Amino acid sequence: MHHDKKFAIVNPSKMCQPMGALQALLGIKNTMPLIHGSQGCSTYMRFQLIRHFREPIEVASTSMNEKTVIYGGEFNLMKALKNITEKQSPDMIVVTSSCLTETIGDDMAGIIEKFKDANLDKELPVIIPVSTPSYVESHVEGYNRTIKALVEHLATPSVPNGKINIITGNLSPADCKQVKDLLCQLNCDSIILTDTSENLDAPLTEETLSLYDEGTSIKEIEDTANSLGTISLSKHVDSAALFLEKKFGVKSISGPLPLGFENTDQFVTSVCELGDLEIPKSVERDRGRLLDAMVDAHSYNFHRKVAIFGDPDFVSGMTRFTAELGMTPSVVCTGTGSKRFKEDINIISKEKGINPMILAGGDLFDMHHAIKEAGADILIGNAYGASMAKEENIPLLRVGFPIFDRLGAQRISMLGYRGGIEFVDKITNTLLDFYYDEAGYEIVDEKIEEIIGEEGDEGFEEDFMAQEEI
Repeated sequence: MHHDKKFAIVNPSKMCQPMGALQALLGIKNTMPLIHGSQGCSTYMRFQLIRHFREPIEVASTSMNEKTVIYGGEFNLMKALKNITEKQSPDMIVVTSSCLTETIGDDMAGIIEKFKDANLDKELPVIIPVSTPSYVESHVEGYNRTIKALVEHLATPSVPNGKINIITGNLSPADCKQVKDLLCQLNCDSIILTDTSENLDAPLTEETLSLYDEGTSIKEIEDTANSLGTISLSKHVDSAALFLEKKFGVKSISGPLPLGFENTDQFVTSVCELGDLEIPKSVERDRGRLLDAMVDAHSYNFHRKVAIFGDPDFVSGMTRFTAELGMTPSVVCTGTGSKRFKEDINIISKEKGINPMILAGGDLFDMHHAIKEAGADILIGNAYGASMAKEENIPLLRVGFPIFDRLGAQRISMLGYRGGIEFVDKITNTLLDFYYDEAGYEIVDEKIEEIIGEEGDEGFEEDFMAQEEI
C-alpha cells in the first residue's frame, strides 16, 4: 500500500475487551455485569449497546476517579459488590477489569475473597473476576476470556447430559435464534454459551430495569462439564471449549461460523456426528432452498467485487459465502491481528480462486486505501463503514456491531440455511437497488455509452443488450 501510516489507528474496526465481555454476560439469567473502572467506561459501553439493540442495558461500575486510582480500587469494588448484592440480589456478579484497573494492577480476585470473608453471615451471589485489559486484543478476546472464566469457575462434573455446548461468540440475537432453531430441527439438546436471543430482543413490558430472567442459567453453565462436546462457532472464542476438553474430556470443535452453504454443512455434520443424529427432511429442504436462492441470484452477483470488514470469523465466513455466490472478495479486513484469520482467508482464496487484499489488525483508514486500490462494488460491515461507502459511491450492507443508523440490528440474521436465504435476498436486492434500473436492466457505465455514441455502432449495442439479458 502506498500510504505510510504506522503511528496510529484511525477509525478502528474493533472494540475493547470489556465490550466483548459484556456481550457474553448479557446472555445470562439473573446476572449483573460490573465493570471495575471509571464511570465513563461503562457509560460508553451502555451507549453503544443501547443504540444498537434499542433495549435498556444495565451495567454496574465501580466509578473509579483520580483519588481512588492513587489509593487503589479496593474500597470502590467492595462497595459496589455490597450495593449490588443488597439492591439487586443477583445469582451472579461478574467483575470485568478495564484499562484503568489493569494499569494500576488491582488484585480483583483478592478483593473479592476479602468481600466474601467480610460477609460470611450473608447469602452472597456467585462472584467471578475476569481480566479484560482493553489496551490489548479486542472485544473478541474479551468475549473469549469471559466464557472461559465462567466455565472455569462453574463447570462441575456429574452425570452425562447428552447435550452439546455451543459457544456463540458475538452474534445478533436473531442469529443466536437461527442457531437454536437449527439445533431444534436436528433434535439436538444444547447449552448455549450464552443465549442473548431473548434478552437483547425483548417484548415491550411495563417493568423497569431489572435483571434478565431469560438466557443461559448458572445451572446450565455448571452442566457444560457433562456434555458430549463443545462447538465454538468462532475459532477465536474456543478457550472455554479447550478447557472443558482438557479438564473433563468434553470434545472441542472450533468453527467455522455456520455462515453460507459449505460452513453450514460443516456445522450440521459436526452436530450430527457429536450427537449421533440423523439429518431430518426439513433441514434438507432448507438446504435446497438456499441453493435455489443462490442460483436465482447468480446473474446479479456474478463477479461483483465485495469488501468485507468486522470480526475475524464473520469476515472469513462472509468471504467464503460471497465467493459461493460468484462474487469476488477484493478487500477483507478485521481489527485483530490474527494468524488464524489469515490462514482461513488463504485457504478460502485457494479453494475459490480469489485473491483479496488481507488486512489483519487493520483499521478503516487502511481499508479505505485498499478499496481505492482493489476496487469494490459493495461494502459489508457495521455502521462505521457509511462514510467510506458514500465517498466511494458504493452501497453499504450493514451487518455486525454497532449499527446505530438503521432500525432492527437485533433482528439481522445470516446464519444457517434459513439465515443464508435472508442474506442472499438482502445482498442481491442491495445490488439491484444500486446498479439496476426500474426495468431490471443493469445501468450501463457512461464510458460505454460514450463509445456507443461515438462509434454509432448499433451492432455493439445489440450485442451488449443481448449479453445483459442472458
